[in-house]
Amino acid sequence: MKSVLHFILLCIALVVTTRTMATSGDKATDCPFVKIEVERLPDLNVPRSGHSVFVVNGEVTVVGGHTSGFVPTATAEYYKDGEWHLLQTVYIHDGGFSVVMKSGKVLIAGGFKDNLGIGQTYEVEMYDPDTHHFMGFGCLDQNRASAGAVELDSGKVLIVGNWYADDGMEMFDGAFNFTHIKEVSQTRCLPHVFRTSNNDAVIVAGYDIHGEQIKTPMVDRLRGDAFNAPLFETWRPLKYDLALHSDDSFIGDEAKGIYAYLMPVKNESGQVAIVEVRDTLFSPLSTVCPVPMNGVGGQIQYISPVFVDRLRQRGYIVGFDNSHRLYALCIDYAKSPAPLTLYHTDPLPDAALMTIPILTKDGDLMLTGGVSPVPNGNFSSSAQVWLLRFSHETRTASKDGMDGMSGWLWGGIALLILILVGVFLIVKLKRPQKEPSTASEKESFNATPVRSDEQLMQRICQLMDEQQLFLRPGLKVSDIAVALGTNSRYVSDCIKAIKGCSFLQFVNDYRMDYAKNLMRQYPDKKISVVAMESGFSNDKALTRYFKEHTGKTPTEWKNDDQK
Repeated sequence: MKSVLHFILLCIALVVTTRTMATSGDKATDCPFVKIEVERLPDLNVPRSGHSVFVVNGEVTVVGGHTSGFVPTATAEYYKDGEWHLLQTVYIHDGGFSVVMKSGKVLIAGGFKDNLGIGQTYEVEMYDPDTHHFMGFGCLDQNRASAGAVELDSGKVLIVGNWYADDGMEMFDGAFNFTHIKEVSQTRCLPHVFRTSNNDAVIVAGYDIHGEQIKTPMVDRLRGDAFNAPLFETWRPLKYDLALHSDDSFIGDEAKGIYAYLMPVKNESGQVAIVEVRDTLFSPLSTVCPVPMNGVGGQIQYISPVFVDRLRQRGYIVGFDNSHRLYALCIDYAKSPAPLTLYHTDPLPDAALMTIPILTKDGDLMLTGGVSPVPNGNFSSSAQVWLLRFSHETRTASKDGMDGMSGWLWGGIALLILILVGVFLIVKLKRPQKEPSTASEKESFNATPVRSDEQLMQRICQLMDEQQLFLRPGLKVSDIAVALGTNSRYVSDCIKAIKGCSFLQFVNDYRMDYAKNLMRQYPDKKISVVAMESGFSNDKALTRYFKEHTGKTPTEWKNDDQK
């Protein structure tokens, strides 16, 4: 027995030693810190901030923004053969939006009308990356800046969001026309616009058109009513100051009808976490450790949405600290729970880190331009371009973190050995199992989260109770899916997983309960009428279901119930 205890103590010592190696300064962290080299690329031709950036034809392209003096610039640039090539746009788009279309062209629209980020514009143009040519062709239904947009499966583009002006949904028909289609439940700036199945979309943001935090974010739907997501009672979508493309965060599979995204959120204490958005469901992404909020040089300010490398099944959010280090938090989202790794650079005192990055075709993160690190930085836009090379795995271990990943590997092995020895002792000595985690631990975002199917089940039951859809004789699983803004497979799989029955059985249970209440309240009603009013196709179907589940006919059940 002593030898076993000595072995446990040895394992504990090894784990503690390994964990000590994973400290940043004197503070331990649960997330590996890895230093990454950053490469300075050729500067932009025009210093800029507030611009759009996207990848098309493999070329990183920047459009618009404002340059020195907070003056909008009607220029664009694309990176090819190691240099930036300057282009002229038709209009200015400082704080505008861009959408890379399935056609290969890029829709660019809106932005601030005047210097200093004042007013909004209607102007729209299309960029052809094959010819590197811009063509103005129309105007938005309403003037916009700080908007969000996404191309739907239909080829139309949904546009929403604004800055200090009216908000609302409008649709680009894919040709020339922009049309207002719907009001919104909350006004928003730089919203996420996520596609869902059934050619639908959901819209959410943490901040309104004045940049003020929305107390309780609502989720708007293109083809349905706005709704509350329980997750937003505690968490809020992260704030962004620059244009974003929601499809950069896509982790689903369109061919299989799976529409899913990753989105960073923050709570009142400032803790950041990652959410998976799947159709109309917003669920915590289970991670092996919390998102680290303190880096090697101080508190981290995360400033970007999640940029997904679907080939490698990794996502990145970017931030910086007061020591002017750049951070990229890597999320291996395909694993459950998802491992997190925090990559950091050495201090970059001259870099403009306040800019939205872009994921290149090679899987690297590129940062273009941005706000210079001086007071009133909007008046001193940067031309610098930096590249974090993840594609070639050019990583070295952080002196403040761990010596590569080997320490964590050995720590994991030691911990595994410790667990095995503990299990052996429990079985050997017949000791009771360890009690479950404390209530506070269970409430933690990174504890086992509420599963998406449980949230969906709650919404299915709410729909059945409030709208009594089961009273429709020909109710189909697709009817429920459309009402909830999701797809039929999610609904049927959810009912099977949670209720342990088929969709038809689930609906018929509601119908049988409804029939029982009818027979209690109206005992003289004919069974055929009860069947019809309860949603059964006929009295034979009602009788068959009663016999299967109560062992009695409806009449027998009613007579026994009245005794």
